Amino acid sequence: MSNFWQRALTGIVFVSLLIAGIFAGPIWISLLAMLFALVGYNEFVTISRMKFSPVKKGWGFLSVFTIALLSLLFTSSLIESKYLILGLVPLFVLPLIELFGDSDRGFERVVIAIASVVWIAIPFACLPILGMVTGVYQPEIILGFFCLLWINDTGAYLVGRSMGKHKLMPQVSPGKTWEGFIGGVALSLSAAFFLSDLTNTLEVKNWIAIALIISVFSNAGDLVESLFKRNMGVKDSGNFLPGHGGVLDRFDGILLSVPVILAYLLSSNL
Repeated sequence: MSNFWQRALTGIVFVSLLIAGIFAGPIWISLLAMLFALVGYNEFVTISRMKFSPVKKGWGFLSVFTIALLSLLFTSSLIESKYLILGLVPLFVLPLIELFGDSDRGFERVVIAIASVVWIAIPFACLPILGMVTGVYQPEIILGFFCLLWINDTGAYLVGRSMGKHKLMPQVSPGKTWEGFIGGVALSLSAAFFLSDLTNTLEVKNWIAIALIISVFSNAGDLVESLFKRNMGVKDSGNFLPGHGGVLDRFDGILLSVPVILAYLLSSNL
C-alpha cells in the first residue's frame, strides 16, 4: 500500500473512531482519551532516551491512568469536580521513588517523568470535560473544538504553501510561516461564526475565543513537540497511526490548547 493510501485510510478510521467516541457519550470519549494518553506517555518516555526502571515507568503509567480515570468518573457524574485534584497525588510520589534508585541523572528522570504526565495526561483528561462545561454533556462542543483545530491547520497549510515567505520559527519548524499562521487564524475565525449558528451550544463570542486560543496554543503545542523531537533526533514520536506517526504527532495541537480553552470556558459563567 502506498504511503498516500495508508495515510488516507488511517485518517478515515481515526477520525471516524474519534467522532463515534464523542457522540457515544462521555464514557467512550473518556476511554479514548485514556488510551491516547497512555500511548502518548509511552512515546514521550521512549524518545526521551531516559533509562527508567520498570517500577518507575509503571508508576508513570499509573499516574497517567489515575488522572484519566478521575476524568472519566467526573464526566460520568460519579464524583464531584473537587476530587479531580487527587490525580496529582501519584505525580508527587515520583520524586520519592527516584530517591531509592540510581542517582546518575536522577533529577533529569524526575523532570522528564513529571513533565510527561503534566504535558500529556492533563490535556487528554481535560478533553472529555470540555463537553461538560455547560453542566450537561454536549458532544458538539468537543467536535466543534476539533473542527476548529483541523480548519486552523488546513488554513495554515494552504496559505503557507501558496504564499508563505516569512518563517515563523525556522530553528524549530522550518515549514511554518507567518502567512500560514494568519491564514489559519482567518479560516478558523470564519468557521467559529458558522459553528455558533450550527450547534446552538455556546455563544458566538465563546466560539471566537476558542478559535483564537486554538490558533495560538495549538501552534505553540506543535512547536514544543517539534522542538522535543528535534532535540531527541527523531522524526516521529511513534508509529501508532500508520502513515501519520504517533499519538503525540497527531495530538500535539491539543496539548496546550485544551487546558487553556477549558479554563476560559469555566471562567465564562456559561
